[in-house]
Parts: sequence; structure tokens; C-alpha cells
Amino acid sequence: MQTTNCDRCYHRKSKCDRLQPCTSCNKGGAQCVYTDRAKARAVRPDEVDRLERRLAQAENRNKSLVAELSRIRSTGPPRNDENDRIDPVQEPEPSDYSVRRSDVAAQVSILSTSAAGERQYLGSTSGVLFADLVRASVDAPYSRHPSPPGTIHTVDSPETCEDIPANLPRELPPEKLARKLVQAYLDHDFLCYPFLIPSEIHRMLECLYSSGVSSLTPYELFVVDMLFAISTAQVSKYDWRQLPSAESHHARAMATIGNVLRLGGLQALHAILLLCQYRTGSSIQDNSGSMWLLVGIAARICFEMGLHKESVFQLQGPGHDDDTARRYLLQESKRRSFWSVLCMDRITSLILGRPCAIRDEDFDHTCPDTDKTISIMPNAAEEAARPFVFRHIVSYRLLCGRIVSALHRKKAPNVKQQDVLRLRQELCEDLDRWKQEVEDLHLEQNIQNSSLSSCHLSTEWYNMLYSNAMLILWRPSPLLPDVSHDAASLQHIFDSAKQSITIYASLHKSRKINYSWITLQSVFLAGLSYVYACGRHFRSRWRNPSEPSLQKDPTTIEVVNDTRACSNVLVAVSERWNALRNCHEVFDRLADAVLSDAIKLQTAQAQQMVQPTLQPAVNNNSFAGNIMTVTRDTTTFSPLAVDTEFLHCFDDLQHLYNTQQIEDPIMELSQDWLGYLGNENEFAESVYQMPGY
Repeated sequence: MQTTNCDRCYHRKSKCDRLQPCTSCNKGGAQCVYTDRAKARAVRPDEVDRLERRLAQAENRNKSLVAELSRIRSTGPPRNDENDRIDPVQEPEPSDYSVRRSDVAAQVSILSTSAAGERQYLGSTSGVLFADLVRASVDAPYSRHPSPPGTIHTVDSPETCEDIPANLPRELPPEKLARKLVQAYLDHDFLCYPFLIPSEIHRMLECLYSSGVSSLTPYELFVVDMLFAISTAQVSKYDWRQLPSAESHHARAMATIGNVLRLGGLQALHAILLLCQYRTGSSIQDNSGSMWLLVGIAARICFEMGLHKESVFQLQGPGHDDDTARRYLLQESKRRSFWSVLCMDRITSLILGRPCAIRDEDFDHTCPDTDKTISIMPNAAEEAARPFVFRHIVSYRLLCGRIVSALHRKKAPNVKQQDVLRLRQELCEDLDRWKQEVEDLHLEQNIQNSSLSSCHLSTEWYNMLYSNAMLILWRPSPLLPDVSHDAASLQHIFDSAKQSITIYASLHKSRKINYSWITLQSVFLAGLSYVYACGRHFRSRWRNPSEPSLQKDPTTIEVVNDTRACSNVLVAVSERWNALRNCHEVFDRLADAVLSDAIKLQTAQAQQMVQPTLQPAVNNNSFAGNIMTVTRDTTTFSPLAVDTEFLHCFDDLQHLYNTQQIEDPIMELSQDWLGYLGNENEFAESVYQMPGY
């Protein structure tokens, strides 16, 4: 007899006797089928929404293709010039990844042999080479271990620029929507990376819709397509059913990137910055390897152009004539391009745990405190009302770079621990001063204005940055491997992780979060740090109450709320990338284990409270004393569930690291946790002998 209702009775919500066939199906003459619904895959609402979105985009795409085909047919028959035709049989496109990889390797060898020659190697003769290098960094898969050619693209992977034909028709969004997309870029993404000139963006848009595509240069077309792609990636702000996919705009831009990079100089630098900006804010299936390569190329262009030197920026203001104003705008675009590259370099270096491409001693100028270009902007009054937050963002990135350079580098032979502790305290004070400067801007007043609704103009976002920096500052490092053993450091880790999780959950709820690999790394590190701090606290309560721990015990409901909030954000980010779904599953296992420890500890506390007469010498209000009595009488210590589960999850963490789904900072914290368990032989042996409780 079956254990569940048959499919027909299940959908009819009628009683089933679970025979084969059941009485109801036998009387109705219907086929009786039983499905094991416990193993059947449930279709989540977000999957249905994603399919509906792709279907709506495909329908819009078909309509535009039909219109384009009709227009081409109406202009006349296609050309039959044999010289313009390529026989796909005789000259197939090299689609195999090994062929493309060898192509890129050959081009790189050419660059390495000629790099010492002409200084401006980004000329017309090397534009194809440079385009191939950039395309390789954008398109080619990347991992710490080589993958077979057959594992490049999957059925569920989002489309890349090679999946879309290069000769895409110029499918312009309606002018009203296009202006809305551009304004969304200026109101949000432009605040962090203000390297473009807003007046030039509006001029490009005006020419595009008044005079057509032919009125713009390849560089201008690339910029417009990338702005559409970046803004469309923030799809939650608009009705996504009416928007073409961001990948389509991105692919159209990539089709012309060779012509843009051939120009060299500032235009090539802007092209790479737009590509990096798109990949930091979109949910494209990407990994940090491509960003690392792109930012490295951008940094070297900056050095080649001399943007790291103050002597390049000679104009002190916009002047009083149009020519000086134009030259000043171009100069400020160069200056901001350098600082934008530096910010991206700090982000990728911090996430990956790698050295920075631009060090602090490599440049001799500072980020401007105010925006002097406002006076010559068409909408000067509106721009003047918006705080110039770029300076504070740059200051934060520089401060994070100093923290990583000071604490998370290989140990120098003559570095004393007292000097490192003093330096860490100085960095903490600098971080507090930065937070106070941001608070002095009173950004919370801008939230009430709908036109300034970007998270970059909210205090909440900067509090999140502060919490993430505190995690970098106080987590275990090569110079201070035992940093989390003292109460102050562990409390800092716990408080910062908790606040970071809370803010990420709030940003996700308000749909202001970037569903990118950067967010995934930050949220996972915050969640792992939270579980790590709770585990250290629970362990000290059970084994040695005199060991420093948190100021108070995390309650069961507190652990539930915090870990659930972190898991929800991880799921929201991971579901955009099918390859990363294992990430939140690993965290959920650790979260369930630390919750089990919290419940066990709270139960032990309750048992001690109801038996005060059995322990007359112990203060009943002291939880540490109660636990001391229990644990010191226990000769067979049961390991914490979170430690046992962590050992079981370590192989999964290592796999995520090898496939570059998590990066060095997360593995450093995991190694510290593993090392702490391994140093206590008795504890480690009990963990391996017992399956847990």
C-alpha cells in the first residue's frame, strides 16, 4: 500500500484508499499514479517569476527582431557579394574554449615581448590585442584549478556576450525610459564612481534620439549601452517586464569594445571602468577573477597616463571661459577616474586577500573635498543640494587598504606584538573619526527626498561599511593569530557581525542591495564571524568559565533571528547564481549547530536555577558559576555541535574556495577556527570519536 495519496486524489483533495489502483481512479476509469512528493522538486515563486521575466523579455525581443527584419526587407534584397560572405563550413568560428585560451596566450606572449618598446602601446596596431585581453578577462571562466573545456557554460548560466550575436540590431528603449535609466545611474552608481561627465552623458542621449545612431562615435555608443546595462541591472526600481535584459545591452557594448579600446587613453580607461562597474552591481554569473584582471589593466593605464601624479592636474578651477571650463571638466574626469580605479582595486584586493595594484606610496595627490564642477553643470542648483560623498567613500577604501596592509600581511621578522596592537588601536580610532565625519553630513535627511533615495546617501549604508571594516580590523590575522582569544576582540567581532547582518537584511528588505559576488563574500564572512564568535563564547562557558567571552549570553531567539536574517540574504544573492547555492547551505548547517548549542546552554542554565539548594556555595545569579559547577564535574565533555558541524563542513568550505566562490579572508577565519580546535588534542579527539549530539 502506498503511503501518500495518488496524484488524482491529491489534486482533487479527495480521500484516497492508497490502493493500486485506488477505488476513486478505478471507478472513474482514470490512470492512478503515485508521486513521491518528498523527493519531487518544489517550484519556488521566484523561479516562476524568473521564467516569466525571461519569457516577457523574449517576447519583446521577438517583436523588435520582427520589426528589424521587416525594415531590412523593405530596404532591398541582401547583398550577394562573395567577398562579403563567410562560409561557416569552410571557416567555422572557434567556439572551443581551449582554442580561445591558446589565442589569448599567444597574444599575451606578443605583449610580453614588446612591452618594453613604445610607451603608448594602446595604439591602433595593438587595439585588437588589448580588446582580446579585456574580452578574455570578461568572458573566460576562472578558478584556482583548471576546468575541462566542457564545463564552461551550463544550461542555467546567464547569457554572456558570446551567447548573443555580435550583430545585434540597435534596439533602443523608448526615450522616456532611456532618460529614466540614465538618471537612475546618475542618482545611484555615479555617486561611488563619478568618472563620467553628466553633461556629456545627456548630450550623447540627446544626439542618439534626435539624430540617430550614426551621430555618435563608437565610444559614445559603448558608453550609452553600458549605462543602460548598469541601470537595467538595478531592475527592482522599474517594471522589469517592460525592460530588455541587461545582458543584451552589455553584449551590444562588447560587440564594439575593440574599436573603443583601440582609441587608448582616457576613453579606454572609461570603458574598463564601466565594465567593472557593471560586474560589481549586476547579478551576472561572475567570479572575482575577471574583476581582478580588469582592475589590474585599469591601474596600469592610470600609471601610463600619469594620473597618479599631481603635476598632471594643473588647472585649479573651471575659470571664466568655455574653453577653460571644458579642459577643467576633462581634467577632473581624469582625476576621478584614478580614484574610481583605486576604489575598485581596494574592493577586489580586500575580497580576494591579494596585494593592491595601487599602493598608498604610488600617488601624491588627494581626492577633492568638494565638487568644483557643480558651478558649470546645467543643473547646478540640484547638484549643489546633494552631498559630495565620493570623498568619504575614497577615505574608507584607503583606510581599509591600510588595515589590510598593516594586519593581514605576512609577519615581518622584527615586528613586535605590542607595536601591532598599538597600530590596530590607531586604525580603530581613524575608523571612528571617519564614521563621525559621515554622521556630520546628516545623510538621514536625504532619505525623505525621493530623488535622493540611493543607499549611498543613507547613513545605514555607511554603518554597514563601518561594521565590515571592524570585522577586518578585529578578526584573526597573521600578525595577531590569537586576537580573538581576548574578550574585547571577541566582543568586537560579535557586535560588528551582528550589525552587518542586520543592515544587509534591511537593505535586502528595502530592495537596495546589490546582488553581486561582492555582497555574497561580505554577507558570508559576517555570518561566519557571527557563528565563530558564538561558538567561542559557548565553548568557554562549558569548558572554562574563567576564559574571556562575550559580555552576555546570546539568547536562543537572538541567534535564531540573526542567523535567519543572514541566511535569507545569502539565499537571495545565491539564487541569482545557480553555481553558488551551496554557499548558503553550508551556512545553514553551521547556524543550526550553533542554535543547538544555545538551546543546550540555556537548558542547563534553567536546570541550575530550579535547584539552588544543591549548590549553596555558588551565587545563583552568576551563570558562569552555575556552568562551572556543571562542567568541572563532567569528565566526558561532549563537543559543541557547531564545532562538530564545522569540521564536517570544512571540506565544503575548501571546495567553495577552490571554485572561487569564497575568498581568502573567509578561509583565513576558517583556518583559525580549525587551528583552535586542532590545538586542543583532547577536544579534537572527542570530536572525531563522537558524531555529535
